[in-house]
Amino acid sequence: MLVTVFAALMLQQAAGTIAWDTPAAPPPAVTEAATPPVSTLPDWARADPYAWERAQCSPMIRKDASMEACQVRVRTELASALGDQLPARLAPDKIEGCRQVSNGAGGYVLTCAPVERTLNSGPAAPAAEICDERPVRNANGAVTFNRECRPATGAPADRGLKLRLSGD
Repeated sequence: MLVTVFAALMLQQAAGTIAWDTPAAPPPAVTEAATPPVSTLPDWARADPYAWERAQCSPMIRKDASMEACQVRVRTELASALGDQLPARLAPDKIEGCRQVSNGAGGYVLTCAPVERTLNSGPAAPAAEICDERPVRNANGAVTFNRECRPATGAPADRGLKLRLSGD
């Protein structure tokens, strides 16, 4: 008990001494020149901006985002990082109508040409047919069904037995 009383007295004496210091003057305001934001682009993106755009706007990378939205984002990043060194075809305002088109060799190329649309002169749907299934007995006695189809439009095929009761 004597130890706790002694400890309490020591704490009271230590708390009673307050040292007042004069407040330090605030540091002078430093006006910094506007530094450009640090680019997060890797060195190879600066060396080949076309490859960087293809890599970032790949369907596997962009997932659900549209191609146009991805190109706007990537080209804006490239424009801020490269400035005047950005190729003219990668300017952020020149992405209207750009899309990836098959190059015929299993790959895709980015093209900004207008979409070529041609009218298909062929039939839009398969031609209608009339099909008959008839049983046929094979040489070994088994029965199979043969299916014979003919176009639904046009003259009927002139085969088989005909029975005319009047006229031609």
